[in-house]
Amino acid sequence: MRISEIIKQAREGLGLTQEDLAEKLEVSRQAVSKWELGASVPSPENLELLEEVLGVSFPPPEEPDLQTAAVPEAVPEATAKTPFWNWKRVVLLVLGVLIVLALLSIVMFETLRAGAHTNTPRHAEPYVTGVYFFNEDAGELRSDPEAGAGWYLFAPGSRVYLLVTFEDGSENTVNAVSLFLTPTGTETLEYREQIAVQAAGEGRNFALFAWDIPEELTAHLEIVLECGGNLRVTETLNVATPYPETGSTPEIPGILSLSTDEIQAVEGDMGHYILEAHGAPFAEVE
Repeated sequence: MRISEIIKQAREGLGLTQEDLAEKLEVSRQAVSKWELGASVPSPENLELLEEVLGVSFPPPEEPDLQTAAVPEAVPEATAKTPFWNWKRVVLLVLGVLIVLALLSIVMFETLRAGAHTNTPRHAEPYVTGVYFFNEDAGELRSDPEAGAGWYLFAPGSRVYLLVTFEDGSENTVNAVSLFLTPTGTETLEYREQIAVQAAGEGRNFALFAWDIPEELTAHLEIVLECGGNLRVTETLNVATPYPETGSTPEIPGILSLSTDEIQAVEGDMGHYILEAHGAPFAEVE
């Protein structure tokens, strides 16, 4: 079998293109094409490389097959010298300049961004960077100052979109984001309910939830980052719906608005009084 046939059959058997083989041998694709066409013969060094890459062996130079297949590599004829600034060179030059400018822009952007955070050391553990609520029209819903600090009021039966943003720590990463509801005033795990969970994708630092608001809601909403090593990072907010009969704000622990008939005062130590309100948690006032 001729050397050219051995090279071609072995290359195709390995599923390599002429360009793939040329890259492995660090020669041009045209050289491989000439070898397979029998227009030239690989040098002894290239023959050794071919045997190693293709896993074949070639007949020694003295055998007739080699002699018939071995055609000395032709010396390229001198061609007329083409002008240096032809259209191909101009196009390549323009593309090269554009690529260099794009790379410089990226480097400058990353440098400026890194410089902006130079004075902000990275946390060792993950943390929540923001919690945002949106309605179905993509309008942001903010906390209601009339309801109290940190309280969000939602229309009963509406759909709310909750966006949680977070950052991985230098020593740990976020695996998932969970949402838990605990009715206000209970404060026990018995009434704590997980309403949603979402896995954190690789390289993604946010989680988006669609939440259908119940008709009646007065609870603590916990945003929990589930991290490696059973670490949990929690952010807690207060959420509620207005009372349907009056449209008023739900009662908030620590803010009592009750008549004297609903409160029993018991004198305690150090000049303090304990107020026991029907249907409300205990509050101590001086």
